[in-house]
Amino acid sequence: MKLRGSHRVYGAVPVVTGTITVTLLLVFFILLSTSFLLQPGVAVELPPSRFLQPPSQDPLVVAVTADPGSAIYFENRKLGLDQLASRLEARRGVAGRVIIKADRTAPLALVTGVTELALSRGFSVSLAASRP
Repeated sequence: MKLRGSHRVYGAVPVVTGTITVTLLLVFFILLSTSFLLQPGVAVELPPSRFLQPPSQDPLVVAVTADPGSAIYFENRKLGLDQLASRLEARRGVAGRVIIKADRTAPLALVTGVTELALSRGFSVSLAASRP
């Protein structure tokens, strides 16, 4: 025994209806997943502090290595304090911050000398310690 439905749909109506449904679902998915509605990350507001420094775009990094043979590296070159002074003087208008990355066992006199040199040239200084 064959059962027949009382309502038969002929033509392109099922195809068009399915296409419209899929298209609308795709549009809603794109609209709901854009970055206009869902911002990535969480906004964090830091408490006020005298020690907080504003972010800088292109800080200068000076590395001070540990003994034996402690040295100063700037722009991938081994320099002395007098050469570093001339290099920092040339870069004065370009950057406003110097990050001194020193090994934990680096001579304190050398780190202090680099810090005083950068401060005397008008740079703000940040210190970073690393393991040798």
